[in-house]
Amino acid sequence: MCLYTPSADPSGMGRHMLDLVAEYVPEHAVSFMCWPTAPGKRLLALAAGLGATTLALPHPREPAFHDVIEEFLRARRTDVFHVHVGTGRENFDGARAARAAGVPAVVQTQHLPWLLRSQAKRAPFFRGAREVDRLVAVSEALSQTYERIGVPAGEIATVPNGIGARETRPGRLAARRSLGLTPEQPVVMTVGRLVTMKGHRDLIESIPALLRRCPELVLLIVGDGHLHGPLTKQVADLGLVDRVRLLGHRRDARELLDAADVFVLPSLHEGMPLAALEAMEASLPVVATRVIGSEEVVVDGETGLLVPARNPRALSGALAQLLASPALRAQLGHAGRRRYLAKYTRRRMAEGTLAVYSQVLASAGALPARNSR
Repeated sequence: MCLYTPSADPSGMGRHMLDLVAEYVPEHAVSFMCWPTAPGKRLLALAAGLGATTLALPHPREPAFHDVIEEFLRARRTDVFHVHVGTGRENFDGARAARAAGVPAVVQTQHLPWLLRSQAKRAPFFRGAREVDRLVAVSEALSQTYERIGVPAGEIATVPNGIGARETRPGRLAARRSLGLTPEQPVVMTVGRLVTMKGHRDLIESIPALLRRCPELVLLIVGDGHLHGPLTKQVADLGLVDRVRLLGHRRDARELLDAADVFVLPSLHEGMPLAALEAMEASLPVVATRVIGSEEVVVDGETGLLVPARNPRALSGALAQLLASPALRAQLGHAGRRRYLAKYTRRRMAEGTLAVYSQVLASAGALPARNSR
């Protein structure tokens, strides 16, 4: 099988792909290809470290792009070519190259919902989708957005995102010491790219009201992106420099979860947020916005609290409610971990994805190749 993305910044999509590599490599021959931007290079190195055969692709607009993919696939017996995209409007040259190379099964995972209103923008998606045997959605609500624009229900399968367990758990005191925090401080944390869809502006705007109830609060924002400058300015303009810390990209983000009392995800939309799953795996209660993806993961009042999107006042109120009650935080956090173990493990995701591969290969009359490159 070959995992491929045309994205310049795969982010959570890339982590999803690496989790599939980690699950499949022991039993299957796996290859991994993407465009070698800075994030892409990191993915290629990690995939190689997991045992995948990797290929750094030319820029998608270069004439050689299609030929490089086709030649790579022809040189190996590849049963499944698995495309990973955001809205699905990214280029489909990879799928076409896989078809030209004779790959029997082409599958495409949609990692973000279809929220575009323009009818004209649907045409390229449906043209490209003709090259694909089966679409996969990472959440039920995401799947429904594609059904609403005309994808038949039988042509899209839902395989919820999953994550692996943390390898390192430093514990509360050690994680806080690494960040210069005291054991008693109320700490709220969020992890994600600094882009509009993640809702960081609303979160920062919610902090002044929260500080009136929790004066010692610290908000940790982990992640990087093009909004780093504007968000830094917003923090300064609101006089929050001592209370809001933008930590940038951190490879130890999951270990730092141990420093938090509450995890918050103020997104405007999601596919199925890996950050929320990671918080649940770490037994943290989650405050999230009631949007596609997040509301499917977080059970309001059971594993966390859901609030309307673009509503700093509601965010502030929900965070204050949890920060005021250690018992409620523990109750919701333990329930979140149980929900993760029951529904959102990496193994579950890999098995669900493999079932899609098997269905498509059975329809094509092909048998998967194992342990050959």
